[in-house]
Amino acid sequence: MRLVATHRYSFLDVQTLTERQARDTLFRYGDNSFLLHMTPGEGEDDQLFWLDSRAALLWINQSVEEFGSF
Repeated sequence: MRLVATHRYSFLDVQTLTERQARDTLFRYGDNSFLLHMTPGEGEDDQLFWLDSRAALLWINQSVEEFGSF
């Protein structure tokens, strides 16, 4: 497994109205297989998504306004 890209971004927590930090990390796991790890902040549940090459390229090329979406 190899690290491909990482996005860090701020977002507004709706419940507490405080700014928080999130991180999304993309790993390559063999041919045409990628793992996206999304961490919404401290104390929150992480999410894992398996992506193919096309979805991974779309994720890498998304704009700053789209960070955190999948």
